[in-house]
Amino acid sequence: MDSIGKYRVERELGRGATGKVYLATDPFGNRQVAIKVAYPEALKSSEDGAFYRSMFLNEAALAGKLNHPHIVEIYDAVVEDEFSYIVMEFVEGGTLEKYCQPETLLDPAEVAEIMFKCVRALAFAHRLGLTHRDIKPGNILHVDGTDIKIADFGAAINKVSDRTVITNVGSPAYMAPELITGAAQASAVTDIYALGVVMYYLLAGRLPFAGANTMSVIYQIVNTDPEPPGAHRQGLLPELDAIVLKAMAKDPAARFASWEEFGQALAEVWKKLHQAGEREQSDTERFNLCRTLSFFKDFPENELWEVLRLSKWRKFPANTVLIKEGDHGDSFFILAGGYVRVTRGKRTLNVLTAGDVFGEMSYLGHRDSPTRSATVTTTSDCIILKIRAEDLRVASLSCRRLFDERFLNTLVTRLEAANEQLAVMS
Repeated sequence: MDSIGKYRVERELGRGATGKVYLATDPFGNRQVAIKVAYPEALKSSEDGAFYRSMFLNEAALAGKLNHPHIVEIYDAVVEDEFSYIVMEFVEGGTLEKYCQPETLLDPAEVAEIMFKCVRALAFAHRLGLTHRDIKPGNILHVDGTDIKIADFGAAINKVSDRTVITNVGSPAYMAPELITGAAQASAVTDIYALGVVMYYLLAGRLPFAGANTMSVIYQIVNTDPEPPGAHRQGLLPELDAIVLKAMAKDPAARFASWEEFGQALAEVWKKLHQAGEREQSDTERFNLCRTLSFFKDFPENELWEVLRLSKWRKFPANTVLIKEGDHGDSFFILAGGYVRVTRGKRTLNVLTAGDVFGEMSYLGHRDSPTRSATVTTTSDCIILKIRAEDLRVASLSCRRLFDERFLNTLVTRLEAANEQLAVMS
């Protein structure tokens, strides 16, 4: 097969019971894509056709809707009687399955950050009314470092859709007890359970329940409490064990009540994993810190992750000159922690704190390397986000609009303060 629609096929990536996946080139988007092509006979078979067709249509219906940096994006979908395919983002790093063996386990801090990104992605999907229903290492693609993308939402339940969803979907080892017994339907808490099993596997190098056959595993899931991951790997913090066991609690009411609660627990344990010594902040810490800053108050999740991609973060001690009056520069800065003093000559113009922006005229002025009009000096230990004006100008339209709104609000606030000072002086 040389082409699929407008896409040029490069090679086959894999195949399964219902179709094949190809690596292809999108000539218009100038990017590589993965194309899932369904076997026509699989969608039409009398025995399983309705099941497979439902899953394929579910995934196709999500084209353009799941726009999150940690979810595989679906670009396009064609569903016809004789030829159906879904065009997806291509991720070449494999899946998390490669990190589930005792000899290839990741550092616990890396696992915590990967799980945090999974939590944020699934929370995003949940807000759109989606329950994944098939969370497992094979459906979490590894991009690089701790970056991941969750794939295969074909089994997802959409609470805001009228589509009938076939039941009994999911991998038995990751299914919550109430799903196995039929006591409840799939929901956020059953996805939380499944992600808890994934975290267990990544930490311990083995699944929490093992048996000679599927029925043995299912019996244990329903009736047996798992050993903590630390029983199979030395040196794990008790807090990590506690997070996993809470996510996997037999009673749904004893699990994390929300993705937000799950994510907060992961963020807290990450801090404990890195208490000692100087270190660079993690994406987990930076994301949570951004959410607390007034500058980013109205930024949706997608745009916050984009901010992390655009920005450079550094810590500075007190009495560090960040910007010098008369110098040239094309970057602006957001204070994430600490205090800075803004001066012109010998006169103090302002004192800024966490959430404030400075140097933004380098972006608003639309000039190459504009001249700085003031000096900015740290008065305490500070955490600074630096964003180049040229990087923001090529960011997404929604992200640029949010920055423009915040810059405008900042300018209005400063103008009002200046008018008040003039009124006092007069």
